[in-house]
Amino acid sequence: MIINSLIIVLEAVRIYLYMRYFHICIGKYKISRKIIITVFTALWIFESFILSLSHIGQGAALMEIFFLMVEWLVLLAVSFGYKGRIIWRLLLAVFLPVVYWVGNWSIVFILFSTVTSSSQYFIAVIIMVLLFGIFEVVLEKEGRSRQEREREALEREISIYENQFAVIKQSQQNIRSLKHDMKHHIKMLSDMIGKGESDAALDYLVSMGAFMENSEEYVVSGNEKIDSILNYMILKAKNLGIEIEWKIQIPEYLEISAFDINVILSNLLENALNALTDITEPILYILVKYDRGILCINTKNKYLKKDLATGSFQDYGIGLKNIRRIAEKYNGSLTTAIQNGIFYASVLLFLEAAE
Repeated sequence: MIINSLIIVLEAVRIYLYMRYFHICIGKYKISRKIIITVFTALWIFESFILSLSHIGQGAALMEIFFLMVEWLVLLAVSFGYKGRIIWRLLLAVFLPVVYWVGNWSIVFILFSTVTSSSQYFIAVIIMVLLFGIFEVVLEKEGRSRQEREREALEREISIYENQFAVIKQSQQNIRSLKHDMKHHIKMLSDMIGKGESDAALDYLVSMGAFMENSEEYVVSGNEKIDSILNYMILKAKNLGIEIEWKIQIPEYLEISAFDINVILSNLLENALNALTDITEPILYILVKYDRGILCINTKNKYLKKDLATGSFQDYGIGLKNIRRIAEKYNGSLTTAIQNGIFYASVLLFLEAAE
């Protein structure tokens, strides 16, 4: 009697894990969450009632097949209470009971060949529920890590655009200031030219140009997405005391989303800056070039060999994995190499420039 009660408790845990898998893998509800909880609770009560009436032994296999059929029907119905792609919801509804019951039968066969007592059935159930629970914890942790990465990428993107907004605002203020005093500048230049002071006039024009420049606007290719990211990262590098050289040859518009180019450039440059923090005379080289449908992004920086055995290089790996995933989306590639203490990274993307 006690063992049967424990089995019923484990069944409650298993049904709860079903609900957790639906939440982790799908997440959004079409109907009230209370209704879905009620359906899962009703499933547990029904199976518990059958278990309480059954004598667990030779007939356990038939009972489990019955439970499998019932769970298919219930989970298929429940799947329509969630949002998302219907094929994914239906596959999850079919897959979960199959994995559990096939796993349970496999454990029974390996340990006992066949169930002859409640205690044997209890052992098989507790092993499978534990395995089901462990996998749920791993899946949930992975989901949280993905959400954290997406949140960090969004926060970085917000910082990039805030920085670019400040750059544009400062440039506009400089232009307004120059425009306000333009009549005085024109008179000064006219007087200098009238007096034959051409060198002084040229110096004055250079001063006007310097006044209009924004010290934090390093890249002005016309492509706002890429300019914003590069200006943000270049400013960050300079604040860290890292020398940086760049060459940007791109059109004003490219067929790539702001999110994708942010993932690529931010990860490449963030990795490089992290690698250069302990380097004497740190320097980073950046090349971004578009030619006949191909966008090429190259970086080059020094690295310390000790990074290979520490978390620093592991961070490189996570960032490069994200870059590779985006590159493959554009039928492109990511290649890396280490030569003579220099880390090279090259990304190729196949894009189309606007007409």
